[in-house]
Parts: sequence; structure tokens; C-alpha cells
Amino acid sequence: MAKINYDELTAKIVEFVGGKQNIKVVTHCVTRLRLYLNNKDIAKDDEIKKLPGVLGVVYGNGQYQIILGEHIFPVFDAIVKNYEIETEDAIDENLDEDLMNNKKKDFKFYFNKVINFMGQALTPFITVVYGAGMLKVVLSLLAYFMPNIANGSTYQILNHMSNAPFYFMPVLVAYGASKTLKSNPAFSMTIALGLMYPQFNAMMSGEAEMAVTMLGLPVHLVTYGNTLLPGIFVAIMCAYLEKYSYKYIPGLLRSVFAPLCVFLIGIPLTVLVLGPAGNVVGSWIVSGIVWLQANVGGFAPGVIAAAHPFLVMMGVNMLMVGPMTELLGRVGYDNVFRPGWILHNVAEGGSCLAVALKTKDKDLRTTALSAGIGALVSGVSEPALYGINLRLRKPMYGLVIGAFVGGSIAGWLGAKAFTMGYSSVLGVVIFAETMGAILAGIIVGFVVSFVITYFLYDGKSIQK
Repeated sequence: MAKINYDELTAKIVEFVGGKQNIKVVTHCVTRLRLYLNNKDIAKDDEIKKLPGVLGVVYGNGQYQIILGEHIFPVFDAIVKNYEIETEDAIDENLDEDLMNNKKKDFKFYFNKVINFMGQALTPFITVVYGAGMLKVVLSLLAYFMPNIANGSTYQILNHMSNAPFYFMPVLVAYGASKTLKSNPAFSMTIALGLMYPQFNAMMSGEAEMAVTMLGLPVHLVTYGNTLLPGIFVAIMCAYLEKYSYKYIPGLLRSVFAPLCVFLIGIPLTVLVLGPAGNVVGSWIVSGIVWLQANVGGFAPGVIAAAHPFLVMMGVNMLMVGPMTELLGRVGYDNVFRPGWILHNVAEGGSCLAVALKTKDKDLRTTALSAGIGALVSGVSEPALYGINLRLRKPMYGLVIGAFVGGSIAGWLGAKAFTMGYSSVLGVVIFAETMGAILAGIIVGFVVSFVITYFLYDGKSIQK
């Protein structure tokens, strides 16, 4: 495969999206360059798709998304180096206007806003808990092979630290949500920390002998460790309170009385309404997942795995992070989403490796091998999905069927992820004593996706 000149590729991308004057903000994820354009209609989709290294173009949630796979970081770096364009990690959700100008505000509009917001708000949190989850796995393995090590202070310190991101989930989530909303995260983090304060926790645990009230109203007794939604609700509330407090309080008094108003209004609202509401909604989510399992049984991970490529294409795959986190926090394990995600990536890899084996196109073989191994080992599936399976079409049959069968096998055998971890074959360690179940699903899912793709795919190259 010819070496790509990233400065030239970046220049062409900027030209075909309408020039740098048409780009408001540029950001990226693991595989996509994400652009906020002043006018998306002047972007030349067909020309961009023909560029070397480009796997596809989609538009969703106000973003013009160019799928670059392994080429994303060199292209983003070239934009930063060569163009004076605003670059951000967070989406501009500033409560004043939406980046999708002139968009009809119907159900789809608000649904996309919620998905967009949740995905961006949870990104910092998910990154941290992935690392903490894998640290817990390492500690568990050490304790299994060297039991005496668990009695040492070094082990116990690391164990306490690995538990912290999960326990302080409301604080981490409040930070990410506030950054997404362009508000000061210190306000929401402070209130979220208050929910975790030891003496407050003791009151909420029912240890206080007196009735707990606030402003004469009864307080719903519930603790907030390992909860997701209270932190998000608090961040949204603080963003509004901060906005209006700083807007209407005169400048001379603003620096003192605006923060005071945020806390005087925000703390009672949190304790009386938003905290309990987040807890109740979280319980509903978990109840819904339990209902799903009661009705479809072990097929639940298979359904998630088979649906995942289409959720990725619609840009709504991050919507499952909330329910997955609630399930882990309340039940102690996830037997739906994480098994489904892993089996989806395994099926992506199986289909790509079948293409690599059957094609006679050397460039396609190299791309398919890279995408397949990436999906299997790193858990990044978009190069496999957009670069190979979707473009060749027939491998999609192997992908979907393999994902469903593998996920269902894992589900019926009782695969359970006990902490956060990456959605790749390396993530099997988070399944602890149910590791055999997820390995069985992985083997079956890979074989089914590989075999179906191999027999359906005709070996032809991708036509751009």
C-alpha cells in the first residue's frame, strides 16, 4: 500500500469540506475526524471518499464525520499544524444554541442531542474506569497466583485506589458533563462530592436517629456511591444556575454572590429532587435490563452484538454506556452489554480475516488483516466495519450472524463481566470465573463469521 502524505491528504479534506472558513470546530475520536461545518451541504462527499486513507463519510449529531481509522491522528495533527482552526475535545453544548443550525426541533433532533451529550459527557469517565478496571484484573490475578500478596499494604493501597473511580462515579461523570456543557466543572463536582461526604453518607444510610429533612421536606434516604445519573443531573442543573446567576447578578457582586446562588439553590434541589430522581431512573434502567433477560434469556448479548454495527453506523452506540454502568454499579456484573460488545468485535475480526484469506488484492489483504487484528486485539471496530465489511456488503452477513450466535452462546453459558475493560479478546480476564463462557462465545462467533464470510465473499476488490 502506497505511503500516504498526510499534509496533502489534510489539504484535500479541508478543500473538499469547503475550506477552513467553512469549519467552525474540529475534533476527533479514535477513528473519525469530526468537523462542525457552517454549511455541510457544500462538502463534497464523493470526492472525500476517494481520498487515500478515507474509509467513509457520515453526518450525525451535528458533526461531519470522516472515517480515517489508523490515519486519524496524523491527519488531526496536520490540521493543528497547518491551519488556524479551533480544535476541541468537547462538543459545544452551551445551552444557548445548537450547532445544528436551522434544524427542525423534532423528536429526532432532541434524541440526537441526548446521544451526543451522553457520549461526550461519559468519555473522560470511561477512559479512567477502563484503566482502573484493568488494574483490578491485574490485582485479582496476582492474588490468585500469589495469595499471600493480598495481605500486603502495597496490594491493599492499589486495590483501594482501583475502587475509587467506581465509588466516586458521580464526581467523574459531573466533570465530563460540565465540560461538555461549557460550564465550570468545579460547581457540579463540589455538589457531587458532597453526596459522597462521609457524614452525609451516614445520614443517608439511616444511621442518624433523627428524621432527615431539608427545608421542612423529607429527604429520600439513598447513598450515591457507584451511581451515574445523579452526577449528570447535577451537572445540567449547575450549568443553568451558573449561566443565569452570572447573567443577572451585577458585576460588582457577581464573583461572590453568583457562586453562592449556585450552591444555595443547587444543593437543596440535588438532595430533594435530582439525586433521588437519578437513583430511581437508574433503578428503572436496571429493571428494564432484567426484564429483557427474563424474556429473551441468554439471547440478550447476542441481540446487542448483532445490532452493534448498525448502532455504530447511526452514531448511537455510546447510548449503551449508561445502562451498562448502572448494571455494573447496582448488580455487580454486566452479562449483557460487555459480552455483546466483545462478540461484535470478534465477529468483525473474523469477517475481515476471511476477506484477507480469500482476496487476491494485496492492498485489500493488508487492510483487511490490519482491520481484523485491530478489532480482535484492540477492540476498535470502525476500520473493520467501514473499511471492509460494509463496503464489500456480503461480509456483513457473516458479521451479524457470527455476532448473534457467539453472543448468544456466551449469554446462555452465563458470561458475566465483573468490572470495566476493553471490548477485545484481551478483555476476557474481566469475566473471572465465567471466563470459559466468554471464550466459548468468542470461538464460536469467530468461526461462524469467518466461515460465512469466506463462502459468501467472491474475492473481488473494493471499487471506490
